[in-house]
Amino acid sequence: MFEPTSLHNSVISSVIFVIGFVLSATIADYKESERIPAEFAATIENMYEDARATHKTYPKFDLAAFRGDLIDILAAFRAGTRINRKGTRREIGELNDYFTEMETAGVPANFIVKLKTQQATLLKLLFRVNYIQRIKFIPSAFILIRSLVGLVIIFLILTNIEPFYGGLTLTGMLTFILVYMMILIQTVSVPFHDAGKTRDDVSLFLLKETRKHLKNRGETE
Repeated sequence: MFEPTSLHNSVISSVIFVIGFVLSATIADYKESERIPAEFAATIENMYEDARATHKTYPKFDLAAFRGDLIDILAAFRAGTRINRKGTRREIGELNDYFTEMETAGVPANFIVKLKTQQATLLKLLFRVNYIQRIKFIPSAFILIRSLVGLVIIFLILTNIEPFYGGLTLTGMLTFILVYMMILIQTVSVPFHDAGKTRDDVSLFLLKETRKHLKNRGETE
């Protein structure tokens, strides 16, 4: 058994520092993921409003079909954050057919270039989500954390802390904090889990509301 010394405080503080460092970096990606659905929905709605305004002057391209594809993209992206990401990429790429149709209808090039820029923004957001979902921040750091947490728990168990029940309570509290932080990092590193798996997923309600908005616009036009 080990006797409590100042070394205990140093070891525990060092482990918490390492965990806090990795958690802060992981939280940064999570916060970025929270912004992506809003940016994606705003870009889709802006594309539709631009196409709608252009359609008033150049009515020869199919605005209703264009709106339908935007709605499909929203649905595909909402599902593609978790599964079938290739479907979203394909749907976004199919917008090129409408850009060609707009060129045939005589729409000025600068309007089409703006829509293509917005299309590129959609792809950028999709790729960023895919990257955050699949790539962990410094995988070696996750291995280090697991190792350190395990060693610290063993270290605390083998430490002779008096009184016994007070030491047992303190050891239990520290173990809970360290293990919970490790689980939190693991959960936050994947912002979009399978539906209903965790309560910490990034909300996608804005995509649903934008789909509903576009459908309502189509019914009133």
